[in-house]
Amino acid sequence: MAGMTTVFTDQDCTRVGYARSILESAGIACFIQNENTQTLGVSLLGYSHTPILDPALCVVDETRVEEARTLLQQHFGIEAGNTEWVCPSCKESNPASFELCWNCQAAKPQ
Repeated sequence: MAGMTTVFTDQDCTRVGYARSILESAGIACFIQNENTQTLGVSLLGYSHTPILDPALCVVDETRVEEARTLLQQHFGIEAGNTEWVCPSCKESNPASFELCWNCQAAKPQ
C-alpha cells in the first residue's frame, strides 16, 4: 500500500491495538498490518516466532508520521522512529520491542 509508514511493531497484538487507539484518538489515520498473520510463522516457515509477521502499526498520512512517533514515545517510552536495533554480536536486525536478539539470544544494548 502506497503512502504508509510503519511507526510501531510488537509481538503482542494487544500493544499494537493500544497504540492504534492512541493515534486514532489524536485523529491520525492508521491501520494494523499483519494483524492476523502472526501465528502463520510456525506452519509456513517452521519457526516458533517470525518477526516479519509481527503486527505493525502504519500511519496513512506521511505528514503525521513524526507526530505519531512522538505520541507513541510518550506512551511507551520508546525512541521516536526507532523500530529496530542491531545485535552487537551477530549484526542481525531486531524489532525495538525485542529484549533479546532473535538470532543469537544476545541482550539488547542499552
